[in-house]
Amino acid sequence: MYTFQIKQRNWPQILSVFHILIALVFVFDLLHIHNEGRKDWLFSSICVIAGLFLLLAGIFNKKIFRQLSGHLALLLFESILIISGAIYFWSKGASLVSVSHAILAGAIVLFWIYLKKREEGEKIVVSEKSIILPGLSGDRIIEWSELTNVVKKHDLLTFDFKNNRLLQVQVINADHIEEDEFNQFCQRELTVQNK
Repeated sequence: MYTFQIKQRNWPQILSVFHILIALVFVFDLLHIHNEGRKDWLFSSICVIAGLFLLLAGIFNKKIFRQLSGHLALLLFESILIISGAIYFWSKGASLVSVSHAILAGAIVLFWIYLKKREEGEKIVVSEKSIILPGLSGDRIIEWSELTNVVKKHDLLTFDFKNNRLLQVQVINADHIEEDEFNQFCQRELTVQNK
């Protein structure tokens, strides 16, 4: 059995842009907060503080958040703030803005769930029985009979399916796995399963 770790995206960089975009949502909310013709200063101050905090968190993310768990906590905080904005706008009669805030908060929570699931990395397991690939909702099991070729070369794992699909995955920390040994193992399993 062989286990490969998939090379992850640069989540901190992506999340810093995400935090800045959420800060811009709060700035946009600040421009549209009115309480019977005048500004609602309580909610305005919350928007200013949250917007500045998220803007600074997005810009200085490498100094503030050393690990993904800090970003995940901030995502939950953002969803709570967006839900409070949805409640505020609903109380003011702006139902379309309120619904859009609720949808945004739901999307943030779904993104948080996705990142929480991927926090420890994604692994591909190649065994005598099957190959287990990580998926969006759960692991995907691929039988050897579905494949025509499996090759590992220079940290690139390639799966060639019988239905002419090709899947290439960049793996990391695969130095302990000998390429020739792994490729021979795959060829042996393919010939056994495709008899």
